[in-house]
Amino acid sequence: MSITVEPSATPRPPRPAATVILLRAAPGGAPPAIFMLRRSARSPFMPDALVFPGGAVDAADGPAGSDAAYEAAARRECSEEAGVVLGDRPLRWFDTWVTPSAEPRRYEARFFLAELGEDEGGEAAADGHETHEGRWASAAEYLALGAAGAVDLPPPTLCTLMRLADGRLAALRGLAPEDARAPVLPKALLEAGPDGAARIVVVLPHAADYEALAGDGAPAPARSLDLPARIVREGASWRPL
Repeated sequence: MSITVEPSATPRPPRPAATVILLRAAPGGAPPAIFMLRRSARSPFMPDALVFPGGAVDAADGPAGSDAAYEAAARRECSEEAGVVLGDRPLRWFDTWVTPSAEPRRYEARFFLAELGEDEGGEAAADGHETHEGRWASAAEYLALGAAGAVDLPPPTLCTLMRLADGRLAALRGLAPEDARAPVLPKALLEAGPDGAARIVVVLPHAADYEALAGDGAPAPARSLDLPARIVREGASWRPL
C-alpha cells in the first residue's frame, strides 16, 4: 500500500482485486512457508513492496462483483504472477481490505488461503515483469526482514503476516465467507513524528479516533479487532504502533 494523502481529493471507487497466500506445509510441525514476491520498482502501486501473488479482477473472471469472479481472479493471478496453477484446490476466503480513500489508486482486495503439501510449490517463481525475487519463508522471517527495513511490507500484508506468525492461522481457516465479507477500510493521515518530520499513519477502524478523521469509513469487522489500531510509515517500511 503506497499512500498519497489527498484529503481534499474526491475519493475514487475501489477496483475489485484478489490476493492468494500460498502456504506450504513444513516438516515436523514447523510453521508453514509462504511464497511472496517483490513488486517492480516501476509499479504505480506499492512499488518495490513484498507482496502475496494477486491483482485486479478482470471482466473475463466472471460477473462483476460476484464471489465467483473474485475466486477466479485469485486462481488466475496465482498462475500469472507466481507460476502456481491451483486447479480445483480449495481456496479459503478469510479477509477483505479496501485501500484508504486518500489513495488515488484504490482496490477492494479479498484475501484467500491456498494450502500446499511439503513437496508442492517448487515451480513458484516471479514473472520477471510485474514481480521479481520470489521466495519462500515463514511469516516470522518476513516480519523480521520488515522490522530490519530490508523489505517493505504494506499494512494489509504486514497484518496478515502477523496473524500467520503467532498461531491465528486456525482461526483464519475457520472463518465463514460472510465473516470475511465486511471490509477493513483504514484511513490515512499525515502527522508529525518524534523528529518533527511528517509521516504517514494508517488508522484502522477500531482506533479510538477513527470516526473523527477525514476520509471514507466503515465499521470495524470483528475479525480485525486483534490487529494494530495504527500503522506508521517510517523510512522505507511500515510498523505497528
